[in-house]
Amino acid sequence: SMSAYVLGAGSTVYAGIKYGIQGFAIALRRELGKKGVRVSLVEPGLTGSDMVKDDIDQVERINKEEMLRAEDIAVGVHYLLTQPRRAVVQQVTISPRMQDQE
Repeated sequence: SMSAYVLGAGSTVYAGIKYGIQGFAIALRRELGKKGVRVSLVEPGLTGSDMVKDDIDQVERINKEEMLRAEDIAVGVHYLLTQPRRAVVQQVTISPRMQDQE
């Protein structure tokens, strides 16, 4: 997630896990690329969940474009999957248009 870039005190383990995933994706891409497998890292910003779809705060944040919906992430993944076989998008960050303007 994008929260790997917004780190504060007490986020050591979280940061380590997130950066570990980035390293894993790079190594996996290099290892499997020779076999024709593409590996991309998707970093979603603040995203709402249908599990809490009646949450008024979430609905308001989505309406204000401070939070994404799962469908927004799916569009980005679709983009990754529709690239020519010779190309790989190594990393994509998808954030709400207004997330950083709170």
